[in-house]
Amino acid sequence: MKGRVRWLLGGLLLLALVGAGAFLTQARGRSPVLPETATIQRGTLRITLSAAGRIRPRAQAVLNFATAGTVAEIFVREGERVRKGQPIARLDTTDLELAVRQAEVVYLTQQVVYSQTVQGPKPEDLAAARAALRSAQAALRALEQGPDPTDLEIARLNYEAAKNAIWQAQLTRDKTAGSPLSVPIDVDLARARVGQAELQAEITRLQYEKLKAGARSEQLEAAQAQVAQAQANLARLRPDALTVERTRLQLEQARMQLEQARRRLEQATLLAPFDGTVIAVNIEIGQVVGAGLPGGAIVLADLSDLYLDLTVDEVDVVRLTEGMPVEITLDALPGRSFRGRIEAIASAATEAGGAATYRARVVLDDRDPVLRAGMSANVEIEVERRERVLLVPNAAVRRDRETGRAFVYRVVGDRVEEVEIRLGAQGETESEVLEGLREGDRIAAGEVQPASSLQILFGR
Repeated sequence: MKGRVRWLLGGLLLLALVGAGAFLTQARGRSPVLPETATIQRGTLRITLSAAGRIRPRAQAVLNFATAGTVAEIFVREGERVRKGQPIARLDTTDLELAVRQAEVVYLTQQVVYSQTVQGPKPEDLAAARAALRSAQAALRALEQGPDPTDLEIARLNYEAAKNAIWQAQLTRDKTAGSPLSVPIDVDLARARVGQAELQAEITRLQYEKLKAGARSEQLEAAQAQVAQAQANLARLRPDALTVERTRLQLEQARMQLEQARRRLEQATLLAPFDGTVIAVNIEIGQVVGAGLPGGAIVLADLSDLYLDLTVDEVDVVRLTEGMPVEITLDALPGRSFRGRIEAIASAATEAGGAATYRARVVLDDRDPVLRAGMSANVEIEVERRERVLLVPNAAVRRDRETGRAFVYRVVGDRVEEVEIRLGAQGETESEVLEGLREGDRIAAGEVQPASSLQILFGR
């Protein structure tokens, strides 16, 4: 039984060997199936980076009124070109013009006050004020020094004379009353004269007593107040440095208020800050607008000079320098390309979603009329160029998943052999070969066919 099994296994092995030999003989007898090949040559390797961006105008301004008001006039339409300083729109300025006139009146008034303060008083006003002060001071001194002796003696003599007048009136009364020839009316008149003399005597006595007693405290205070008032009046006519400075500051404040009122009036008119094209009008006549209309009242852009605003990854930005040439393609213009160069690179990153990117500005070499602000664009930037290096198509390079080594299939006659290579700089479609291949070598550019794989397996 065992012998039969051995014979059966041996027969099967013999048949397998015969079949394999026949297959190899047939394979060698027919033309090998070789893959598509590429020839290793020297050439120029361009190493490029790609970035996306959008075309923007060199200058764009979102214009708003600096004050709230009602739109009275709009001087432009969307798409219209304007010159720098040209009026674009205006608010109703009735109240603003009134405010300017009021501020002008206040300013002129303060100018007069300041001029009068600096120039000082008129000579006649100054003389009158000095005289009033001297008079008040003299009155105060008279009260402080007491009555003059002469005045006091005169008062005393007046009192004595008044008493003598009483005595004379009494004699006349007695004589008249005792005379049989006197009538009642004469007696009454004589008695009245006595009473009048007594009254006059009492008046002179009181005047004498008052003068002899001197000034009262309230009289002194009143006289002192009159002196102080006269001094203040004189001081106002002759202002000190503090008064001059105060009036100067009041004048300056009035000037600033006038300037502010004029500025508010000027700001009621929107002016074009540069030569450009109106790309949006967001207001209407009669509309009440605030000082910060969302989106702007009018949007102005300088479309004569466009640039490309790029967003570059932080890994790539270190390879860019200002002045590098770029090639630009636009989604809106397929099949066309434009040349430009990097004008500026941001020194600080913009972070979004945890990723850091940098802004780069690209200027166009030529201004083409077909270009429009807002178009999206793709940019290819040449960061390195190597001349006369061995080039291998990237599509022909294989990678070992475990070791990461690079290799290609070199075609030698009707054989295909695996060759390990060392790569240098790598471009988008080709890479530099440092070791493993020579100029003129043919390599498999596509997938290796089974017949060729068989030749690799058996080495022919």
